[in-house]
Amino acid sequence: MYNKHFFLRQDGVLKKIDLDGIVYIEAAKNYTKFYSTDDIYMARITFDAAMDLLPENKFLRVHRSFAAAAEHIDVIERDSVRFVSIRTEIPVSKKWYAALANQVIILDTANIDIRKVKRTKAFKNKILLARR
Repeated sequence: MYNKHFFLRQDGVLKKIDLDGIVYIEAAKNYTKFYSTDDIYMARITFDAAMDLLPENKFLRVHRSFAAAAEHIDVIERDSVRFVSIRTEIPVSKKWYAALANQVIILDTANIDIRKVKRTKAFKNKILLARR
């Protein structure tokens, strides 16, 4: 279980930020920008330090300078990740694409070995039809 919020210093006060509202994170030199569905927050902390402090499986590293909240990702392409909720996309580097693909569940019948999967007769028929 992780904390559902954290605090950022903004205009001399500590502001409570809901982790579930953060869509993605961007490095900006010695600062880190947190993009939520309704605002952008900036903290004086390096990107790597922020990633170390945030919950491990909440944000997926997709680029040297970007991490995406897994629950907000709508489309993954070879070179970008899109978020429909905020109508934006961020880059995915070749280095981080494989790690990203390994951290999400991909339902693809082409990658299923039918002999190793427990299934019903209906499931077998769907797989066979999908391969035709």
